[in-house]
Amino acid sequence: MRIQFSLSCQKGTVIPINYQSEISNWVFSVLSNAGSELSTWVQQQGFDLTSRTFRLFTFSPLAIYPYEMDQVRQEFKLLGNQVKLGFSIYLDPSFEQQLVNLFRQVPLQLGTLNGEPAHFEVKHWQVQNRPTFKETMQFKAVSPISVSTVEETKAANPYVMPDNSEYDVSFFNHVVRRFKAAKLFKSLAALKLLDPSFPMQFKLFGQPKSRLIHLKNNSDGLQQLRGFSYEFETSMPVPVIEFCYYAGFGEYPHLGFGFVDIK
Repeated sequence: MRIQFSLSCQKGTVIPINYQSEISNWVFSVLSNAGSELSTWVQQQGFDLTSRTFRLFTFSPLAIYPYEMDQVRQEFKLLGNQVKLGFSIYLDPSFEQQLVNLFRQVPLQLGTLNGEPAHFEVKHWQVQNRPTFKETMQFKAVSPISVSTVEETKAANPYVMPDNSEYDVSFFNHVVRRFKAAKLFKSLAALKLLDPSFPMQFKLFGQPKSRLIHLKNNSDGLQQLRGFSYEFETSMPVPVIEFCYYAGFGEYPHLGFGFVDIK
């Protein structure tokens, strides 16, 4: 499920350049207010909404134009009264209206206005139509995709560059790990999705751009994450591609990484 939110705010609101933690915490807070029907469905998938174990979502960067940027203070000053946010979640479509209502009830606290905490409220939204998924598709990373090495030895720089010859190994390792968790750790073979004659493939287009995001309080205790923005083509079983499109590519989508658009 994908929703484009328009959030209202006061002109002059100041927000930090790195705001991913606040949005992530907001989403967790919203989901924790879910009714019994949605909570039960999530529990049946092996997760829990109150303990933040359900992380099959991601979100886009905020569209905040017009704005003024303070490079020294690392802040944006909003010159308008509205921002937009793309939200994506791997969830049964029957919960669409319930999810929208939950977001409408809980304002996002982000930044300050005249020295006081600022709040953003959902005023408009648009649920996007489900795309037609195919075994091979091209995507553009709207938010950076973070992929670390799968080697057991600790490295000073665990992040793998998308143009590294071993990148696809880590890329698909994280894909399969997250997909299996979403399917109660059933094997791809048991799900009839493992076909040796159809290997998963990754192809990079152009030059990837590195992004280092500094994080505040989050459930993973992370202070910063590095990801890369790029365009790519991937071949995977259709259910797996659909999962990645909604739940995010790479690691830590719930912190605002791995949100993609279809090219």
